[in-house]
Amino acid sequence: MKVSVTRSGGFAGMVRRAEIDSADHPAAARLVDEIDFGGVPEPAPAADRFVYDVEVGDRTVPVAEADLHGPLRELVDYVLAHGR
Repeated sequence: MKVSVTRSGGFAGMVRRAEIDSADHPAAARLVDEIDFGGVPEPAPAADRFVYDVEVGDRTVPVAEADLHGPLRELVDYVLAHGR
């Protein structure tokens, strides 16, 4: 399954995107299984903060920087570090 992360916002407004296939990355597949995407709150506007769009398969969840923790944080870090 395709897993992608798009980070936008921040002070400079730069956009960074990375994508992996969870079939090739068992650690990412394990993290996806641990995340309750329905429990992620909608991001509130915040100056100079990042917003992450986490796409798993056909589902995209926007996440505020302040709400990024636990397995979701690990997944975002993993995809940004190992993706293209």
